Amino acid sequence: MPSAIKHDHEFSSKGLVTILVERQGAEQDNLESFLWKTFPDSECFSCVGGSVFVPIPESKGIPHSGVIGVDGTLLWAGNPLSAPKQIEDLLEAELVKVKKGWGATPDARKVRAALYGKGDFTGAQAAITALPEGEERTALQAELDKRYGVLKQAVTNLRDQGQWLAAQEAALELQKGVAGGKQVSEVAALVAEFDTDAAKAEIAMDKKLDKIVKQLRDKKTDNAKKALQSLVKGAGATKVGERAKHLQMVLDTKVE
Repeated sequence: MPSAIKHDHEFSSKGLVTILVERQGAEQDNLESFLWKTFPDSECFSCVGGSVFVPIPESKGIPHSGVIGVDGTLLWAGNPLSAPKQIEDLLEAELVKVKKGWGATPDARKVRAALYGKGDFTGAQAAITALPEGEERTALQAELDKRYGVLKQAVTNLRDQGQWLAAQEAALELQKGVAGGKQVSEVAALVAEFDTDAAKAEIAMDKKLDKIVKQLRDKKTDNAKKALQSLVKGAGATKVGERAKHLQMVLDTKVE
């Protein structure tokens, strides 16, 4: 876990997604409590189980990890302590692909560089439209449409989870990416949903919660718990309030 968290700190801004998977029977709340109390600096995703989310072969030993490439291919799996240099080399090589694109043809690499490296849907669409009719154009168009749908749905998911700041940021990034494209009005309507009074109230509370989370990561636990208690008391029946209550419960959970 320390090496996974270290890699996440170093490479997440370049596109790395790190998922910590609990495979020994713990409950999700227990896992979250363990992470906050043992690795408060971790900003990795975490889950219990994981076979559905992470296509890594099972192992009877721990620690066990894997590196999955940009195209979903399993590149390596094993004990991360046995191959630290190999892991970093693989990560760096895959993250170059995020920036420069990947695929069997220059056209595919150009489209993916725009779509994943820059988040430029308009540029990616223009590159696809310029391609001759055929399997490659059809496949790349389907990939673009799927990517757009995933990012659009992510805004709704984040908002439903009470992560209003992240949701608003994701909506604005998507708006920037579709500028001049066919999805402009649809994304503009999505962004406008953050300008309502109810949304502004949620965003204001999320800013307070974000500050509390930063205090926890800086190990200022006592101050954070007091601020969290105050936020929960005043949040009422809001999405951020639900998230704050869950965090409070996790912090109070005794790690087994």
